[in-house]
Amino acid sequence: MNNFWLKLKTWRRLGLGNVATVAAYRFNKHIGYYRYRFPIGIPLYGPFLSDSAADSGDRVPLSYFSYHNQQVSSPPDWFVNPWNKTRYDAPDRHWTEIPDFIPELGDIKTVWDASRFDWLPRMAWEYRCGNNAALGRLELWLRDWALRNPVNGGINWKCGQEASLRCLNLLVAALAINECFDKPQPGFLQLLEIHLKRIFPTLRYAMAQDNNHGISEASALFVAGHYLILHGDKKQRRHGEKWACQGRYWLENRVKNLIMADGSFSQQSVTYHRLMLDVLSLTELLRSRFRVGEFSAAYYAHVKLAVLWLHRMTDSRSGDAPNLGANDGACLFNLEEANYRDFRPSVQLSAAVFLKQAAWAVEVKHPLLKLFAVDIRELPPIEDSASSLMAEGGYACLKHDAGFAMLRLPVYRFRPSHADALHLDVWHNGVNWIRDAGTYSYNADEKSLDYFPCTGSHSTACFDKRDQMPRLGRFLFGAWLKPDVLEFDAENGSMKSGYTDYQGARHIREVRRQQDGWRVIDELSGFDNEAVLRWRLAPRDWELDGMRLRCDALQLTVAADSEVVLNLIELPESLYYFEQHLIPVLEIRCLSPEKVVTTIQFDFDG
Repeated sequence: MNNFWLKLKTWRRLGLGNVATVAAYRFNKHIGYYRYRFPIGIPLYGPFLSDSAADSGDRVPLSYFSYHNQQVSSPPDWFVNPWNKTRYDAPDRHWTEIPDFIPELGDIKTVWDASRFDWLPRMAWEYRCGNNAALGRLELWLRDWALRNPVNGGINWKCGQEASLRCLNLLVAALAINECFDKPQPGFLQLLEIHLKRIFPTLRYAMAQDNNHGISEASALFVAGHYLILHGDKKQRRHGEKWACQGRYWLENRVKNLIMADGSFSQQSVTYHRLMLDVLSLTELLRSRFRVGEFSAAYYAHVKLAVLWLHRMTDSRSGDAPNLGANDGACLFNLEEANYRDFRPSVQLSAAVFLKQAAWAVEVKHPLLKLFAVDIRELPPIEDSASSLMAEGGYACLKHDAGFAMLRLPVYRFRPSHADALHLDVWHNGVNWIRDAGTYSYNADEKSLDYFPCTGSHSTACFDKRDQMPRLGRFLFGAWLKPDVLEFDAENGSMKSGYTDYQGARHIREVRRQQDGWRVIDELSGFDNEAVLRWRLAPRDWELDGMRLRCDALQLTVAADSEVVLNLIELPESLYYFEQHLIPVLEIRCLSPEKVVTTIQFDFDG
């Protein structure tokens, strides 16, 4: 199948309406429609959250992507990539004139991240906890940002979702400061207003992405729109009614269409699933505070299923979860800067808000629970088995005594970001023993872009050194896979699935629970030259002895119908955005059709 027909078929899967909406958006950008209708505005000067703005002027740490602490000036440079020190300061250029990829700058997200305003509610929380200097600093930073980033001018207005997250962080910060929320400064209302004016014109484009962009932007319109209705002047109230109405409509639409009947989310990513739940949790808490009408019963039913999905995927001992799908380092409303890879606080928050249940013991907290005075001590615990088939989204989880196994099924209802069919994640005693490589960056060097989203970076089989699905673009795979077989038996502890790829290669994987671990049976056929199974391993001191690989707490034993070659190598892994390191990987190379059996044994008697 040639590239044109692959693209045409993939566009149909994406939805021709969505493709047409994206094309119209790009056309309007090209002819200057947005530049004409929504020109660059004048800077705002504040005050926003405080009458005084002051700081010591010392360099301070600023967290990027919820992991990297960079020493920055106060206020920081809003246009610099702190990794390569390149600046892209163009406030006189309309955001439509700024390219998506700027080679000399590198990853645009390294600039955008500081302008998400994650630091804003954290500083407000510091002030709430007794650090009075934090209030002057956050006001100084806000005034500097507003002065240097006039609406629609420059790189930080390019993305509607980034503007939406700024709105949400502004509201959380005002609530944390307390006196600012119910009696806002005119400048604060203006700052929200100009953000909603940026979000609204490109809302349809956000919806066409079928991802978290639509949910975040609808949420900002809904909650900030209602805030303007309550506190704005006559013009702001009128606009707020329109924006809040549109926000409600699209929140209902996105939740019903992007959260599937098994709780899976369209983006096929654990971190984006968390982002979606964090946004919806804040939206519901603010809706209740504003005393506006509830959403529909169907809306709440879908969100509740999404909460249970993330609860099943989260390891109760470590709080971590499979390193599944795309990951941009987002961890919203993390006011106390908890570990980025601990998903329990977000599960606790969303379970309390939507299920009226506690996901974990009361020791697991989320700052928004305190900020909105939600008491979890009297809530009943979630009773939800970790063994479950989520076939609509493409996942199967089997529970074990001290962990679980998760199989990524070859099911792609929405655009896949990774070629990860039949990837297996194995968890035991809080350790992710068999794992995924992650994302690293959306705009990295070609080697990284050809590695992290592709089949070779997952614990699955790779045929003839190609991906399971052909790459059609930076963020697009074609020939989406579908399962040839799908079996799930929670009681007896087994799951099985398989696919045939676009060139006729076939992979069937069966996972069986055993008393001391797991047994994985891989059937590989239809390839031309070779098939390579990869087991990506937890960083430990591993020793390979023939067909057996072991460390102090785990042993893998491999058996095959005919001769296979085992090699223990090192390959990159990324647990955090813009970070990577090497981990051990066992490669099992097959030159002919094979049945390969891998026994994963814990706490063996060595």
